[in-house]
Amino acid sequence: MHKALRGPKGQPGRLRFFWLLLLFIGGLVLGLSVRSWGSVVNRALLGGPQPRRHARARRLARRHCQGTLGTWCTGFRLQVPVPAMPPPRGNLTCSLDCNQVGTCSALTGLCTCPAGWTGFNCLLPMKRHCASTWRRHGFEPQPGQGAAGVVAAARNGSSFWLLPGSHCAGDCDDTIAACYCPANTTYGRIPAAAEAPPGSPPLRAGRPMGQWCQPSRTPDGRPSQWGTVEPELLWGPEGWCNAATPQQQCPCYDGWSGTRCELPTEQFCLNQCNGRGECLGGYCKCDPGWHGIDCAHRSLAADNSKPGRQVQRPWIAQHVHTPAKRQFRRGETRLRPLIYVYELPSEFSTLMLQYRQGGADCVPRTFVWPNDTKLSGWTYASETGFLEALLHSPHRTLSPEEADFFYVPVLPSCLIHPVRRMADSVRDTFYGMGPVRVHAATNLLLEAFHWIQSHHPYWQRRGGRDHIWLVSHDEASCYVPAAIRPSIILSHWGRLDAGHASGSGYHEDDYSREWRHPQWEPGGVLRKLGTFPCYDPAKDLVLPSMKPPEAFADSPLAGAPARPRTWLAFHRGRAQLDNPRYSRGLRQRLYTAAREQGWRERHAILIGEASEVPGRYSQLLASSTFCLVLPGDGWTARIEDATLHGCIPVIIMDQVHVSFESILDLSAFTLRIPEAEAERLPEVLRAVPEARRRQMQLNLARVWQRFAYTSYRPYAAQLREIQARHEAARNASGNGGSGGSGGSSDAGGSASNNEMLGSMTAEPPSLPATVAALDPAVGDAFGTVMAWLHSRIPATRQPPP
Repeated sequence: MHKALRGPKGQPGRLRFFWLLLLFIGGLVLGLSVRSWGSVVNRALLGGPQPRRHARARRLARRHCQGTLGTWCTGFRLQVPVPAMPPPRGNLTCSLDCNQVGTCSALTGLCTCPAGWTGFNCLLPMKRHCASTWRRHGFEPQPGQGAAGVVAAARNGSSFWLLPGSHCAGDCDDTIAACYCPANTTYGRIPAAAEAPPGSPPLRAGRPMGQWCQPSRTPDGRPSQWGTVEPELLWGPEGWCNAATPQQQCPCYDGWSGTRCELPTEQFCLNQCNGRGECLGGYCKCDPGWHGIDCAHRSLAADNSKPGRQVQRPWIAQHVHTPAKRQFRRGETRLRPLIYVYELPSEFSTLMLQYRQGGADCVPRTFVWPNDTKLSGWTYASETGFLEALLHSPHRTLSPEEADFFYVPVLPSCLIHPVRRMADSVRDTFYGMGPVRVHAATNLLLEAFHWIQSHHPYWQRRGGRDHIWLVSHDEASCYVPAAIRPSIILSHWGRLDAGHASGSGYHEDDYSREWRHPQWEPGGVLRKLGTFPCYDPAKDLVLPSMKPPEAFADSPLAGAPARPRTWLAFHRGRAQLDNPRYSRGLRQRLYTAAREQGWRERHAILIGEASEVPGRYSQLLASSTFCLVLPGDGWTARIEDATLHGCIPVIIMDQVHVSFESILDLSAFTLRIPEAEAERLPEVLRAVPEARRRQMQLNLARVWQRFAYTSYRPYAAQLREIQARHEAARNASGNGGSGGSGGSSDAGGSASNNEMLGSMTAEPPSLPATVAALDPAVGDAFGTVMAWLHSRIPATRQPPP
């Protein structure tokens, strides 16, 4: 017993009791005080008692998370924020200031180089020659043969499709292998003087002569199969290269618009360089003191007093948004997950954008004169669109030390097409010079892995389980190299079966085809893939493709009037009857059955190619009850087409997960039909009771926004424009509520489409009803991915095996 509890000799009992009583009373008072003070704090900070607040938060979370599986959604909604860390600011310098052409990272002291330059300090020229033949060996850049080489290729019988896309009968810009009118023509390209500083612009830009603007005849008059334009229309007095108003018009490269490519426009860059750099065809040449893939990192020497370029260029303002660069105040908090985007050498990302030479490929948006934003319809837009959404997101962190995940910004789909098709340098092909183009994507991913592993400690720390790779091509999840399989793979193709082989009907995408080369692939390609399944639902996720809101502008979920669902089922797309591998043969079987058995007339099931089913695709989807989800050369975006129009998806793909199937209750709003029973489609659909059909439509209306990237800033702006358009049409017609057919959604529809829709017996406007007002920022596909990633944090924290 402690001395304080011992009483004097002969009186231990009473004194001991007295001291115990005092201790008990003191503890009781202290406990009541702490409890009272905690209640005061709760009321002051949280607006009410903690239990009441928690109960309300749980109710809101359950409402928001309707239709989800497991606890990933509610866990994200109920998480406790973490303290916000200020972004790190370095003061390192780079050798030779990156030769004045590159950007210096103040955190690593490494240069990031643009097209045309490489090396530790961007001092080594890196040519991309216009090519008229494909190399068979070697690693060094091969000078193009110019007009003479193209002529020689013509004499050898080379066709248009057998030549690299950069074959050039004019003058070549060997920075990116772009072809221009010759310098001796009126509008020819005149390069910068030899003594000009590195990276100087040309004295005259010149008019472009891309692959679709090459001469169809050789100088001696013989026809060629690699050109499409009569030489007189290129080089004659009224030709493209000589006339002020030419008879021929050629496509413009990125950064130019107008009928003569004379109007300069902004070029696409991720986050438009945060307003702190100049965009050079996809590469950000950051201002002094700023660095990173989007110039978001600020060094200690950076001048932050001046506004960014978005002030002088208001057309880029909506694309510049970097919450991660904020200097957080003491006490501020953030929601997890926090994701660090690696700063990789440009050859893995922005070099691909420069090499693409413009157009809608590889980017989610472009600029058109006079610098209006135009959203791209590129099939694989999630590759750069998701990356830009992440750069815009409050879940991005500029500090790898506080990161929950590490995102690897590589662009394999852009490499596959159009980059690999254009020229034959190592960076065009990543050693994938064989007949299978997707092997180049495997090598690109593998090389990025090796770079990360050799330059950063974060891969080894958790065995790569906290790293994220997005691969968006048709069967891309199947040819991911084994080295990065521990990571989280985001893809569109959720194939589950083991021992898989390519199902593509396109020979260049058959990843199962072995290829060896004594220099580039001495051990073969397939050894790099291992024996992994394409997709592991325990750690990977199948993403929706990125659809601009205009793609579902006629959907009631975007505010359009609800249409009569006059078609029982619908699918419009390629059938490829002469290509049995395509779509696992499913499109061919259904196309044939529909024709032979008269499904359109007997069952109101509309299946056909675009030439046979005319009209606005969005209207046809919004006028159908069931929409078929069939494979193509791997994944297709049909699950998104269906859900975004309130059309019940009918999935006919065995052993393949569609978008978010592992985290949403798809059984509540989709049907699955085994491939072997595809021809039973009319019977299966007719057997669905009306009550179940209506319930599935209601369930679909609760989750549809998770299949759209409506929070992505350019998409949010377009969706608001569409909503305003539909609201104006409702007000003009005197119908301010939902429902009703017609309205603005018929604007621009073809007569044949209206006739087709009217050929069926009209029914009342059906479910889902018109959603007149919707917040684009809440509950979309990007937010769904962030919430799911939050649930994966504990799994990544286990030590590597």
